[in-house]
Amino acid sequence: MRNAGVIVLLAVALLPVAAGLAGLAGVDGNALREVLVAPGVRGALAISVTSGILATLVAVVLAHLLVAAAAGAGWLARLRAGMLPLLALPHLALGIGLVLVLAPSGLLLRLLSPWATGFTQPPGWVTVQDPAGLSLVAGLAIKETAFLVLALLAALAQVPAAGLLRSAQALGYPPRHAWLVAVAPLLARQTRLPVAAVLTYGVTNVDLALALGPRTPPPFAVLVWQWFTSGDLAARELALAGTLVLFAVTLAVLAAGAAFYRAASHAWRAWAATGQRSHLSGLALATPVAALLALLGFAAVAALLLRAVTGPAPFPAVVAPRIGMAVDPALLAAPLATTLALALATAGVALMLTLWAAEALAARSSARAQVAALLFVPLLLPQLAFLFGWQVLLARLRIDGLFVAVLWSHLVFALPYVWGVLAEARGGLDPRLPLVARTLGAGRGTAWWRVTAPLLLRSTLVAGALAMAVSAAVYLPTLFAGAGRVATLATEAAAAIASGNLQEAAAHAALQVVVPLTAFTAAAVASRCVFRDRRGVPG
Repeated sequence: MRNAGVIVLLAVALLPVAAGLAGLAGVDGNALREVLVAPGVRGALAISVTSGILATLVAVVLAHLLVAAAAGAGWLARLRAGMLPLLALPHLALGIGLVLVLAPSGLLLRLLSPWATGFTQPPGWVTVQDPAGLSLVAGLAIKETAFLVLALLAALAQVPAAGLLRSAQALGYPPRHAWLVAVAPLLARQTRLPVAAVLTYGVTNVDLALALGPRTPPPFAVLVWQWFTSGDLAARELALAGTLVLFAVTLAVLAAGAAFYRAASHAWRAWAATGQRSHLSGLALATPVAALLALLGFAAVAALLLRAVTGPAPFPAVVAPRIGMAVDPALLAAPLATTLALALATAGVALMLTLWAAEALAARSSARAQVAALLFVPLLLPQLAFLFGWQVLLARLRIDGLFVAVLWSHLVFALPYVWGVLAEARGGLDPRLPLVARTLGAGRGTAWWRVTAPLLLRSTLVAGALAMAVSAAVYLPTLFAGAGRVATLATEAAAAIASGNLQEAAAHAALQVVVPLTAFTAAAVASRCVFRDRRGVPG
């Protein structure tokens, strides 16, 4: 059956979502009313919605202006290379790293004290976990700007940007203005799903909010997570009802975002139709702002690694007097081994499923787009909205808490990224090449291994590294599918930061960063070695 691969791929990705959403039908009406009147719920919802919307707006603006600046300067490839490390950085690790950088006793003030600030003791400032959620917005903006930049670069391949820019500049538009008038609206239309995923994550995230979000009240998703992890059975009923509220709020925010997009598009077209020519010099501020956010992201990684190998230091010293692992390596070995095993298994299974399905749709671009949209569904929904129902189904199948259950949950979130890279690469290959091999006597399998597979090798390496990065980062799917019995670096880091043990959180998060960075480095080195003498072969 030619489409069997597509059916299996979609079943693996969507069955957990369908089972999880079905579980929302069992929400108790009394529990729902209790959630709506519970103390702090309104404040928690306000923090979740405002931080998600604000972070999404910042990320969208910065991503568009960064791509515009890079296209004008001819360094799109450099921009892509610079964004990959930030994309690979797990949300939870980034949050813990930003705590180590921005806290009153953090790396930033240590570097400036006492010579510039005069501080010999940490000031009583609230710079992280602030009541307004600004540190959470900053963390979300760092991650989501990198994600949207890569989404825009992918969309750029489907837009005749160079010709549009030349036409606009021939009409007298300066470069930035020309980009905003001629190219940005087309890219915005192509990236509506990634922006919706960013908005959903901003409103519903738990892992980043655990590190950077306020505490009284916490963001609503964190509040629901606290109910889920409580030993009180009544709290579990509240958690299930809370997921329904979170689901409804997310749908309302997405609907409002769609309405805003339509209104903004109409206003954008009206502004472009005026024919005004200006240099829009104020937009040049976007580059230094984006550079500052990127610098914070890399500083977070440095702070994690520094804290992991030196331990706490007295303020304002940057490095502790003793160099060495501040956490017993034996505590890190098992979570690291499990994380690596899950990452490798996720990458391997995701690549096999995607290659199988992509081969059937190699000549059907519209079908590939439909599959991509379906695979994107889990990213457009709050994870808490379907993970509890998914956990119930896993328990009925008697596989909850097993490696295979966690692997399946990781595949749900890795497949959209792997498909986005690998399926389009397969569709872009010249269909005549395997046909030539067939006419020379090669069988279908031989033609695929000898012709198609080598041409897809570079994309396969990148997709595999992406899958490993996603697997190393996911927290809630591991917690629910693993039933608390599968310990990874993400679950251990979350438990440590929730209990206030910053030292253990930093040690686990530092290793959590190393896994995806190693995967991307290995993919880049392998690609360069394999294609060193094949410069004419597309990647």
